[in-house]
Amino acid sequence: MRANAAFNRGDVEEALRFYAPDAKLRDLQGGPDQPLDVSGVEAIREVWINWTSAFDALRADVEEYIDAGDTVILAVRWWGTGTESGLVVDNRQFDAFDFQGGKVVRAVLGYRSRDEALEAAKRGK
Repeated sequence: MRANAAFNRGDVEEALRFYAPDAKLRDLQGGPDQPLDVSGVEAIREVWINWTSAFDALRADVEEYIDAGDTVILAVRWWGTGTESGLVVDNRQFDAFDFQGGKVVRAVLGYRSRDEALEAAKRGK
């Protein structure tokens, strides 16, 4: 996904070009002081800038794409090192993306298993 490649380069603006203006983002694994749900590209930009500024070379490496009808589920390895803390993050999770008109309209990050992500996609959550 080109949006993921742009995010990994630290190009938040390019990554956001692939999102609908009213897209929704839900982070099930959200960190402290981070909202669980945000709506709109401006809010997503703010969350992503907070993420990328807190880490050196924060990356989300996609290991697998799973077709789940109107949803694409990604098996993702998120990793990075905290800029100030030195804390190492290395987390594997499943992230789900819903599309309309070629743009992401909803992203849910942080499912703990493939089955959990697939079940949520079936329910539309």
